[in-house]
Amino acid sequence: MNIVVLGATGRTGRLVVEQALAADHTVTALVRSPEKLAVSNPNLNVVAGQATDPSAVARVLDRADALISTLGGGGSVISDSARAIVEAAHKAGVNRVVLLSSFLVERDRFNPVTRLLTGLAMGSMIKDKSAGEKALRESNLDWTIVYASFLTDGPAGGHVAVLTEKGRWTLSYKIARADVAAWLLRAANSPETSRRTVTITGQAVSK
Repeated sequence: MNIVVLGATGRTGRLVVEQALAADHTVTALVRSPEKLAVSNPNLNVVAGQATDPSAVARVLDRADALISTLGGGGSVISDSARAIVEAAHKAGVNRVVLLSSFLVERDRFNPVTRLLTGLAMGSMIKDKSAGEKALRESNLDWTIVYASFLTDGPAGGHVAVLTEKGRWTLSYKIARADVAAWLLRAANSPETSRRTVTITGQAVSK
């Protein structure tokens, strides 16, 4: 596959790039600071540009099969980049988009106290991510939105648990970034996740 990665210099995005290259995919990384991506591979193309710029995203989507976004950041980065992705994907004729979000957005899965506290502490981030996800949902793209629990930098655990629709979140749930990266890559080529939100963690969960 020819995969475009946004957020490739982040801790999760870098793992997506490394794992994709290890699996013999071709990777194009759109990054603000190319020098921050210390990965060298003949199948890697690093392009300087803003993920919030539709024209920059459209350029890297040329001949791509899928786009994976692991972008973080503050302000309106996620919502602006999602709108740029929708516009650019239409121009480039690319449909498959996988977006990594946060379990904090799924506040209805928390108990009332945790819901209140996370809303107060992370309200602006939740608002930005929710707006970006709304832009994807309202598009005709073949999207998958992945809600992951707290991310850790440890080695891959090799296990990813998917919460059911009625599953509840707790703040104790964690998952290794390496496992998330692997799951995102699988999702990019998995028709069963088409136009779905999927909620994942790295441990056994209550149903």
